[in-house]
Amino acid sequence: MLSLFSLPGVINQAEVPEEEYLVKLVANLVKTYIKTDNCLNLLALPMTDDAANSTASKLVQELSAQDRTIGVLTKPDRVQDGENLEQWIDILNGKKFKLGHGYFVVKNNPDPRVSHAVARHEEDEFFRETEPWAQILRSHHERFGTLKLQGVLSKRLTAQIRTSLPQITDRVRSKTAEVITRLKELPEPPKGNLSLKIYEKILAFESEMRNHLDGGSEDYPFQKEWHAAAIRFRDIIAFSYPRLSLTDPLTSKVSSQLAYRLSATPTPSALHSEIIALESDEEGGISQRYTPTSTPKRKYPFSKSSQVTPIKRSRLNDIPQYTLTQENKSSESTSVDRSAPYAKRFTLTEIRHILQDAHIGLPNQIDPKATKRMIKDSLTGWDEPLKDLLRFTEHTVIAMILERAASVFGIWRGTQFFELLEEICRSFFEQRLNEQIRWAERVLTVERQQALTLHEDTMRTASEKAFTTLDKACRNERVKAFLYHKDPAWDDNLSDSAKIDRIMKVSDAQLGPNPYLHELRAISDVRGYYECAFSRFVDVIYQGIQTELLTACRNDLGTVLKERIGLGEKDGGFTLEAV
Repeated sequence: MLSLFSLPGVINQAEVPEEEYLVKLVANLVKTYIKTDNCLNLLALPMTDDAANSTASKLVQELSAQDRTIGVLTKPDRVQDGENLEQWIDILNGKKFKLGHGYFVVKNNPDPRVSHAVARHEEDEFFRETEPWAQILRSHHERFGTLKLQGVLSKRLTAQIRTSLPQITDRVRSKTAEVITRLKELPEPPKGNLSLKIYEKILAFESEMRNHLDGGSEDYPFQKEWHAAAIRFRDIIAFSYPRLSLTDPLTSKVSSQLAYRLSATPTPSALHSEIIALESDEEGGISQRYTPTSTPKRKYPFSKSSQVTPIKRSRLNDIPQYTLTQENKSSESTSVDRSAPYAKRFTLTEIRHILQDAHIGLPNQIDPKATKRMIKDSLTGWDEPLKDLLRFTEHTVIAMILERAASVFGIWRGTQFFELLEEICRSFFEQRLNEQIRWAERVLTVERQQALTLHEDTMRTASEKAFTTLDKACRNERVKAFLYHKDPAWDDNLSDSAKIDRIMKVSDAQLGPNPYLHELRAISDVRGYYECAFSRFVDVIYQGIQTELLTACRNDLGTVLKERIGLGEKDGGFTLEAV
């Protein structure tokens, strides 16, 4: 195959810094073409420049392409006498920058309105009447002018084509043999009522889709695999509950900045020295229902107010709640990243500032705006788990559809009809998937727009459990700070049991009131709502994908195939036979 490529001029530097990448880009592009062994190169050199500075000429030499290159010298009317002229005479005589096919000199009229014939006449007149071309370099007159270059190019290209003909012939023969082999592999055209045969195949395809999407046996594992992905999605969202990070002053060993106060609630100006710190919230979560699958159940003492009465229990039984029990850990749960990368982590400082931003002027009262702000921040990590579930759904469902299509219609694999079937299946699923993605985005947006729930008892119980857990963790750190203040080496050379004994002996009277109860109550309320919100969100997403996307693939894909192929239409059989 003969191809002509007009390459951009090689440049040494860009006009603006933003286009610096073009220098390397153009050089690499030019190299890609001129290094080909059967490529005939035209190297254009303006006679207004020093040939030794030509980057394009340098590339030809680097790639050893001189023997396949024709030099074209331009702008001969602007060449100067002296050393500049001498270098071009040496180049034409083959003394400098020698090329395999030598050099030609051309002169073009810069006015695009001048016709080709007029330009060639002017060019011929220039070389006949202008020095040094008319007399000094007359011996090279066969290389002056565009028409002379055109004639040489025609001969060179003809020779190049003749050289390539054997290779082209071999490739044609190889391709012909390949086509004949593939034609032999194609099935015989179906005989009889083609529409009926296709209709029967589509019915079999619909049956296969129902079996795989309904599941129920090891022969149809799709539902089992997708359900496992949904369980993992649930576990990740569940374990992404908002955390409370405390800053431990003991790690810095600064005794003057303690994490407890024996007096009243600290003022904002003293806040920096009063934050208890510990990744305490990573140690167990707000309740057992949020414990990751590999963690054993923990028991926490709950206050009397958090006990579930028989009446409450009867109400809660009607509310779907997610609990990782020992029974379902082995069969239902999946491994969850213990680092909880999608969880929002609040500090006491951050919570206090949020509460102060929404202060309503009443002591010990939390403005609902502050709670809603923290809730919204706690839901920011739901995007990626949702995207992961949708990506998994996309890959597994389309793979299952195409596998079923290949199983049923495989006798026509490699035909245009089979390609049409695959295109219909892909188009159908892509449309339904995009609708599902837009719906899931709306569900997520609704969750973030406003915190709402009717499950008051569920939220209250979860909030109280969270508060009990966090208050206990906070007290432990205050006790450690108290002991450290009395004796910085209090825990040196003590066994674990001795340390626990020392901690247990510190009384609430010694510690004084917890200055962070307000903040702990705020984060506990957020956690209580999170339990309601995440359970609702996970169920809605799970139900939506099952009842809309998967149900559409189960019930509607076969119908779409019949319509798109043309079954039942007056000329449907003719159309299929033509395909």
